[in-house]
Amino acid sequence: MTAFLLDANLSPESAAYLRRVFGFDAVDLQSLGLGWIDDDRVVELAMQQSRVIVTQDLDFGLRYHRAASGSFGVIVLRLADQTVESANRALDRFFRHDAANVPLERALVILERERTRVIS
Repeated sequence: MTAFLLDANLSPESAAYLRRVFGFDAVDLQSLGLGWIDDDRVVELAMQQSRVIVTQDLDFGLRYHRAASGSFGVIVLRLADQTVESANRALDRFFRHDAANVPLERALVILERERTRVIS
């Protein structure tokens, strides 16, 4: 089963939502006391723990392309409304309708309000 690491710009409530609704192994940097670490360390941690990064930080798309694309997975929430509720709706839509056919551990997924883009 895929495991997830939520970046510091997402609420711990979203990690709890993924655990409660989908039964995922989802942790967040804030609850781990690591909300201060830089993006390189986030990638390193995710790779060490075999976790897919979930973030609202568009820079992770660039990091994905600069690294050996496919060496880690990233889900970027590109939403105008960055509330917990909006993030959870986007994640819910993705996991209920699109995720089954996506190689999450090595893909870049961009979730927008109305669509999902996958680069793998």
